[in-house]
Amino acid sequence: MSNTQLRIISALVLVLIIVIALSFGTTGLLALLFLSGVLLVDELVGNMILKTRKNVQYFLAVLVFVIGFVGIIFSDLPLLKFDFMMGVGFGINSIMIIYLFMEKMDSLNFIGLMKKFSFVTGLFFLVPMVTIAYLVSREDWLNCIVLLILTNFLVDTGAWFFGKNFGKRKLWPEISPNKTFEGAIGGVVVSITLSSLFIHYYFENLSIFIVISLFFLTVFAQLGDLIESKIKRQLGVKDSSNLIPGHGGIYDRLDSLVFIAPFYGMMIKYLF
Repeated sequence: MSNTQLRIISALVLVLIIVIALSFGTTGLLALLFLSGVLLVDELVGNMILKTRKNVQYFLAVLVFVIGFVGIIFSDLPLLKFDFMMGVGFGINSIMIIYLFMEKMDSLNFIGLMKKFSFVTGLFFLVPMVTIAYLVSREDWLNCIVLLILTNFLVDTGAWFFGKNFGKRKLWPEISPNKTFEGAIGGVVVSITLSSLFIHYYFENLSIFIVISLFFLTVFAQLGDLIESKIKRQLGVKDSSNLIPGHGGIYDRLDSLVFIAPFYGMMIKYLF
């Protein structure tokens, strides 16, 4: 079986898991977000940063996520929490963008801080998972979740297709040697086009402001992918895990989604 065939089969299995989870309604979504968050923390801390699960910081990182997720989701003041988490999410993403563009590959200052304060990664994944979880309070929560997954998936798929067939100019070879400018642009165009059609038919609320927001989401999605690629290269890790055949780990698949979640949440709140 070729790697492409393996990737397709694994992707179909992932889609099936998501469909089954969402078939249980908001309970299934919250359970899926909780499990995904725990696995994300496990991969980043246990497999990539510390490369062990015996360190107390690994335990604290998982604990931060578990207690934070359960405590926030099942407490009061959802709107206040949402705005606060958005602010935290924007702050974290700003730091990660500075890390991506400002820190040289041979500089390990940021990686050193991650190793020293690994328990903070629980918060790193808590914010996006909680942001997505807030969507359950909307009547159209299912459409919102599908749009998020669709937008993120189309960026990756479009970038892969156009990069493979038309890619000539490397986007950032030092961080991700396989990515090209043609692939990046293709991912943006494909995602915006099909996501806009989805919004038009299922939300009946397409506007120029939403299209502009989709443009930034697709750009940020690729930044999230590059950030994880840089972290992996500096840590000397190929994949976050081997959990998903042909794809790597959960973080390898959700790096873009995790990064765009706060921006997506804000778009839904103010434009839908």
